[in-house]
Amino acid sequence: MARCGISEAPRGFSLIEVLVALAILAVLASTVVSQSGAFSSQLFRLEDKTLALWVAQNALDGARLAEVPPVAGKPVDVEMGGKNWYVSTRVQPTPRPGFSRIEVSVAREGEDDTVLVLTGFRADAR
Repeated sequence: MARCGISEAPRGFSLIEVLVALAILAVLASTVVSQSGAFSSQLFRLEDKTLALWVAQNALDGARLAEVPPVAGKPVDVEMGGKNWYVSTRVQPTPRPGFSRIEVSVAREGEDDTVLVLTGFRADAR
């Protein structure tokens, strides 16, 4: 039996309310997607920096442990982390006698930009 003159309360959301909610969700989703893209590119850059640091530390340790200091020359190819790296080493005298400054530069294979430069010192053999 229907009652005359008494209307029921409307149920659900209006079309405007649904469209506003969808617009808010679209803005949030686009922000999340753009931030995840920026995060992933930073993650790859951080991975490159970490691998380059390991390569440079290995080269610097090798130069420190060698009986004869390395001579600057052609870059050496090194594989680390599934990637190929160019390592160049430069040895310079220091103002203090008996010590040399060693500078190791690491770049990705096929790229001109240096990813990392590491500097260390070694005592010369007497």
